[in-house]
Amino acid sequence: MQARDIMTTKVVSISPAVSVRHAVAIMLQNHVSGLPVVDDQERVCGLVTEGDLLLRREVRLAPRSARAPELISEIDLERYICSNGWCVADVMSRDVIVARPDSEVSDIAESLQVHRIKRLPIVEEERLVGIVSRRDILRVIAEAPAAILAGGDEAISLAVCTRLRSDLGLTSQRVQVSVRNGQVTVDGQVESELKRKAIRVLVEGLGGIAGYRDRLLVTPAHGQG
Repeated sequence: MQARDIMTTKVVSISPAVSVRHAVAIMLQNHVSGLPVVDDQERVCGLVTEGDLLLRREVRLAPRSARAPELISEIDLERYICSNGWCVADVMSRDVIVARPDSEVSDIAESLQVHRIKRLPIVEEERLVGIVSRRDILRVIAEAPAAILAGGDEAISLAVCTRLRSDLGLTSQRVQVSVRNGQVTVDGQVESELKRKAIRVLVEGLGGIAGYRDRLLVTPAHGQG
């Protein structure tokens, strides 16, 4: 699945030259927590979000106490500009991570998680064509069809063994799978409760089984507490 399959194409964007108050009004009106900032050629030049506006002077009860000039750092100056700047260009984040319409959704989801951001502008030939947000990713999860195993105990057993090997690196020498009337039983030894839990999650995540029976023994590897 690619970005073009889930992205919002009617993107609410803003110019870097407009006022911060206008940007906030647009965010509130459209129920969004951030806006791509684009220039006259529709090229992304920044992103303004709720987080960029949390330290604004409008929400402070009193001005900050003055500091000696020699104690004012570059960071202090940047914070002052963000807190007091009049236009979007003064408060927006300029280092914007973007993706292309053919970017894989899995890669976009990883970028959102790693960089702790809520949205990714989608650009084509340097121009904004869409946006993918966390909510779009959640929609993919909600709409994903359940994986239903083929009927029959033998088919279920084969599917479980295949997934144990591909997902967790566990072969039949480590764990043994048996299926009776759709109920999956797993025997064997694992090194930790975490691996035991991972096996349970894997089996229970497969549609079409009647139940799961855990007969695994946890035997920590040598050197583990």
